[in-house]
Amino acid sequence: MRLYVVRHGEAEPASRSDAERPLTERGRRDVRGLWQALAARGEAPTTIISSPYVRAVQTAQEIAGVFNGKVARTTELLVPEARPQEVFDWLLSEPLRDGMMLVSHMPLVSLLVGRLVDGAEARVPMSVGAVALLDIDVPVAAGGRLVWLRSPGEAL
Repeated sequence: MRLYVVRHGEAEPASRSDAERPLTERGRRDVRGLWQALAARGEAPTTIISSPYVRAVQTAQEIAGVFNGKVARTTELLVPEARPQEVFDWLLSEPLRDGMMLVSHMPLVSLLVGRLVDGAEARVPMSVGAVALLDIDVPVAAGGRLVWLRSPGEAL
């Protein structure tokens, strides 16, 4: 199964709370541009699930807009301080769909990708707006492999 793990786009440095920080215009543009390029290469998420934080929801909406879709739902399991094992347990209880996308934050995205690929406490650095495509057999530690990692502005 293909799983996209996305870090939110560039966000405003401050707001009333961390959860309320919106994307900058550049963040929106970068996310949209990356996904337009990925769509041209045949990439297409089937289900988009996001952290409830504003910047993650806005990132998910920008991606969904490229595909004329919508964000399926949000979950507290994708907030920055969430634990990879809780996400694995949740994914094991979900009907998994090829092309599922999780939109979240650092450090969770780095830990999720690292654990899925390496199984240990490895971290995979991800810049704002970056996406990792994983091929997973089962959502557990060392249950997948990294197919590619792309960031906004990077040549595809």
